[in-house]
Parts: sequence; structure tokens; C-alpha cells
Amino acid sequence: MHHHDRARFLACHDCGVLHPVAGRPVQLADDLDAETMDEYDTFVTAHAGHHTTRLRRHGFESRSDRPFWDPLATVMFEATDGQRTYVVSASRLSIDEPRLYRFMPGTLQVTASEVDVETADICRGLDMEFHPYALRPTKLDRFLAVLHEVVSHIDPDELEVAFDAADDPAVSIAPMPEPMYRELLARCAEIFDPWELTRVNHFLDENRAEDGLLALRVRRHLTALTA
Repeated sequence: MHHHDRARFLACHDCGVLHPVAGRPVQLADDLDAETMDEYDTFVTAHAGHHTTRLRRHGFESRSDRPFWDPLATVMFEATDGQRTYVVSASRLSIDEPRLYRFMPGTLQVTASEVDVETADICRGLDMEFHPYALRPTKLDRFLAVLHEVVSHIDPDELEVAFDAADDPAVSIAPMPEPMYRELLARCAEIFDPWELTRVNHFLDENRAEDGLLALRVRRHLTALTA
């Protein structure tokens, strides 16, 4: 859950806008809370007499056109009233303005996922592992070809995502699954000489976790399907 995801909203069906529901804190901790309350009260007053309902956040998927920490990011997610599902978009034109939340009936759909590895980082890491020796370029190429082939057989839906990439909200990081890791080890035995294999296996073992160089980058494509 990201900091901008408030879970409950008051939605105005006449205007197609909604607003996070602000609870009344017993004591206003700071000006921000007072400001949030004012914005909410203004919204309630503005839409009094309109057709309004309560919506709540639905599912964990969200889509952003910029990193989530960017205050000007436009974020989309699903909300529901218990009967229908809606796509909500939250955006602001400037940092000085509050976010505007709009909604329409529909769903967010994951259309495709690609799984990849950071090839350049892996090459640099192997380089360091072999220093002061060097791997022959042909062997490095064979290793990378095998790595990409192993990764291409991975089903993104079966990966255990560890965290989202800080630089790109559509990318999640996952450790390489055990069967794939074992296949990679077996294939490496066919490529490298025994002295090389010791180093390659050490490198693979050190980097197999979600924070290692073999971490998988899973890119999701989310599309808003409006009803």
C-alpha cells in the first residue's frame, strides 16, 4: 500500500468525482489534518443533494505514470461500492493543488507481464568475481544466452514478488525460483571449465536472492477497461 492510497471514498455519481473520507481526529495533530478536513468538508458541501455513495479501495494493483513518490504522478486503482467496480484516477496539476479524484465504471486489467534480468549488472558482477582473470567473451555470451532462455520459461504469475522497484512503479522484483536456479547451475556445468565453474557457482549462489544481481524484474502492464 502506498501513502496516497486512502481506503474509503465519498463518490458523487452526478459529477464523476470522489474524495478520500477524512475521519474526525479527536485532536488535530497538525495543520495537514485540518487542511484535509477542510477539503473533505468543502467536497461534502459542494455535492450535498447530489447522488453520492461510499466506495472503498478494491485490490492492490495500482498504475502510475511516474514513480509513486512523485507528487505529480497520476495514479489509477480500483474501487467498489460492493456491487460495481470502478477505476479511480488521482492526479494534480501542481504541487500547490489538492489531488483531484475522478472515477468511472470499469476494471484495471493486467494485460501482460515480462520477466527480465539486469544483464549489464550481471556481466559487471561476473567480471569482478573473475578479476584479475577474465572470462572469454564466447563463454560469457553462452552463459547469457542460457540465462535468458531459463528466464523465458518463467511464468510471471507464479513468482513471489518481494518488493516494487523504486525507479519504476510498473516493475516488481522477485528472487529466481529454485527450479530455475538449479537448471541454470546444471547448464553452467556444460559451459565452463572446472576452475571457472567454482567461481561462477559462487557468484550465482551469492546473487540468487531478491536483492542479488540475479533478481528478476517483472514488468506489469495495467490497462483501464471502462464499462
